[in-house]
Amino acid sequence: MAAQPFLHRIRHLLPYYRQHRWSFAFGFLLLAATSITAAGVPYLLKLATEAFEAGADGQIMLPYAAGMAGLALLHAGLRIAARLRIFGVGREVEYAVRDDYHAKLQELDAPFFAKERVGDLVSRGTNDITALRMFMGPGFLQVSNAAMAYTVTLPLMLALDPMMTLMALAPFPLVLFSARKLTQKLYRLSRAVADRFGDLSAFVQESVAGAAVVRAHAQEASWRNQFAEQSEILYQSHLEHARLQGLFQPMVMFSGGVGGWIILAYGGHRVAAGTLTIGDFVAFTGYLVLLIQPTVGLGWILTVMQRGLAAIDRISLVLNSHPTILPPQSAQSHKDAPLPKQAAISVRALNFAYPSAPNKDADAQSDAAPIDPPHALREINLEIPAGAFVGLAGRVGSGKSTLLKCMARLLPSARDAIAIDGSPLLDIPEARLRKLLTMTPQESFLFSKSVRENLLYGAPGAREELAWRVAEEAAFDDEIRQFPDGIESLVGERGITLSGGQRQRAALARALVMDAPILLLDDVFSSVDAHTEELILNKLQEQAGQRTIVMVCQRVAALHRADVIHLMEHGRIVDSGPHSELMARSALYRDLHLQLERVEALEALR
Repeated sequence: MAAQPFLHRIRHLLPYYRQHRWSFAFGFLLLAATSITAAGVPYLLKLATEAFEAGADGQIMLPYAAGMAGLALLHAGLRIAARLRIFGVGREVEYAVRDDYHAKLQELDAPFFAKERVGDLVSRGTNDITALRMFMGPGFLQVSNAAMAYTVTLPLMLALDPMMTLMALAPFPLVLFSARKLTQKLYRLSRAVADRFGDLSAFVQESVAGAAVVRAHAQEASWRNQFAEQSEILYQSHLEHARLQGLFQPMVMFSGGVGGWIILAYGGHRVAAGTLTIGDFVAFTGYLVLLIQPTVGLGWILTVMQRGLAAIDRISLVLNSHPTILPPQSAQSHKDAPLPKQAAISVRALNFAYPSAPNKDADAQSDAAPIDPPHALREINLEIPAGAFVGLAGRVGSGKSTLLKCMARLLPSARDAIAIDGSPLLDIPEARLRKLLTMTPQESFLFSKSVRENLLYGAPGAREELAWRVAEEAAFDDEIRQFPDGIESLVGERGITLSGGQRQRAALARALVMDAPILLLDDVFSSVDAHTEELILNKLQEQAGQRTIVMVCQRVAALHRADVIHLMEHGRIVDSGPHSELMARSALYRDLHLQLERVEALEALR
């Protein structure tokens, strides 16, 4: 990855720095005070040594001892205050970044999540933000402490003896040169560790989500081996990072030791020659110790800073992302308009292609012509009247679900391709659109909450009576009464304690709570038995004319009830009409209908 200017890379942190600038400034002043108090101890040692050398008794030495004790206590208090201030700000920034990161994930739409792994996103929101907190808290403190130590101590050393100062610090440029050389490599290794941790997190998330499939196919051993391989890759990344850090740390220690040896040799010779007092020698040694301490920590500082920069880069990939579907600001003028009781949908020349997966060999094939992904939808034209019950039928992969997602603005489309009551879909504000239509997707996701909380998710302040009403409309109320805690029963993560049919009906009931003029249903009966399906369809048909219903139909009974059925094949609408007309003129529809009847007959025999 090409190096970028430091300020460019931390630009996302600048608002947080500005928000807490006075806390950072106060913490920095406290660190300056700790450096000043620390520098006072060698000076008092110098005075005490000179007084002792002049023959002073114990009474005269007591003020020096008391002064050093007082400075030590003051130094400790100031350092504790500085750490509490700066570490506290680091925690506040961590909280704010985590909150903004989560808010950004809620803002992004389906195309973003199609190319990202859930486990890696979780790793960025946990592990990387923790590294960011170390960068903002302990990292800032140690860098500031080192800067203040040199700023306060170095002039005092130069004032005592410039030549001895230069000789004592002679090895230190080697440390700085090595640090500069190692910085980029340390960043690359830190980024590799973070990326590998994200890979492992994604693998673990997939393992947990697919645990039942793994067991069903007796692939536990293979999955454990894959986990071991991922863990080994992460371990090797950590090991390579530790090796580099391990090479640098002894070099810093050696440089400090060489500086101390030079002071003993050269300074001792000066004292013996009478050109340097013992007091100055003691003070100089104390000042050198104050410089060695932050210098020795340079290796840790570099690690924290480079790990923090790697974390910033990974988090920025999310914070820099924007929704693919972004309504224009002018859409806000519609937000206060009353909602219609029912709404018409118009689709004109709609085309859609899913983005192709990233090519890992793209660099090697940069001269090759790009491959356009196949279109999932081609020239779709529909007019759905307000209050109509419309079915979408077709083989698997014909584009039915994609069309519903485009209608729900979960996938991008051209500005004038879809309109609701004459208003372009992209001109409708998000909040209004979600009140105007609601969709039940194929995968019925439930939260790890009670049945009531899941049903009333779109209307959290609603009364329990509403939950029971929509549960009855979804033919789910009788089963809820049989749960151990009734409507307050917990459904487990992703609704794991419920059957597939129960999850589908819970998701349908959740959609009905919104009482939206448009209801989009994506194969909501696939796990429901025929009797329950009949009950639900009766309830939906009672609302005929009251709301517009567009349903992906994979069951014969639903096909029979639709006012009009649009038959899809290879992303196109190849025929439209009521069930009876399609049976009379479309061989494709008859074949599909026969297949569905056979599937339902087999299900009835189970």
